[in-house]
Formats: sequence, C-alpha cells, structure tokens
Amino acid sequence: MSQWTHVVGCIRVDGIPGMGDGRTLDSIKAILGPEDLFDAPNEDCTLPTGSEGSLQYRIVEYDSGMRWLAITIWGDLRSYDSIDEIEEWFKTTLKKIDWIRDAVLRVEVSGVECAVLLATRGSFSRVPIPLPPVVE
Repeated sequence: MSQWTHVVGCIRVDGIPGMGDGRTLDSIKAILGPEDLFDAPNEDCTLPTGSEGSLQYRIVEYDSGMRWLAITIWGDLRSYDSIDEIEEWFKTTLKKIDWIRDAVLRVEVSGVECAVLLATRGSFSRVPIPLPPVVE
C-alpha cells in the first residue's frame, strides 16, 4: 500500500502591484514555480512532489489595493511522508513572497500524523491535530 500525504491551504498576500517593490503576478508565479503533474511531468518543479505529481496551486488576484491576491494550494502526494519537508518549503516560500497577511496549510500523512501550519505577519506555528477517524 502507498503512503499518501494530503495538503490543502491558502496564502493571502498584501501589496499594491506597481508601487515599486517589484512584485507582480508573474513574480509570484516564478517564486512558486511550475507544477509537476501526473499527465504533464516537469523536471523544473520545486514544489513538494510525490511519485505521481506535486502540490498544485492557483493564484486569484482579487483586488488592486492592500488586499491583493490569494493563493490556494492543494495536493495528494503519493509515496510522500514528511510534514517537515512541506513545512520547510512553506516557510521558505512565504519569506520569498513577503507581505503575507496570513497563511494556513493543513498537512496529513495518512495514518501517521496531521498538523496545521499557520503564518501571519512574521509569526509561524505548527499545530498538531488529531488524525481523522479511519472510515472502513
């Protein structure tokens, strides 16, 4: 049987595009990089990746003021079992994006452990949560 790691979350980014900090929608996409999908492999992917593909994301630009965009993140990583690696990727990514209003990522290594990663304006925490009950 394969080990699966399930991930879901969102990052809210503040900023006013074009105000001189150099951040654009394209620069945010460049930080996240390309996805590695089961039916469209990509060797340049730096997202956490299981044997059948990486985490995926979508960027929603919902305003042009201080509330700038949201990044949804999700994935079911096969043959992947490290919350620590995902946490390190998440922290590094948030630092590169900067101006994070808030961010949350729920990570569950099936049958092993589950945690919520929380970040807001310079603070970061990892909160262990009980595993969901096994459904038979």
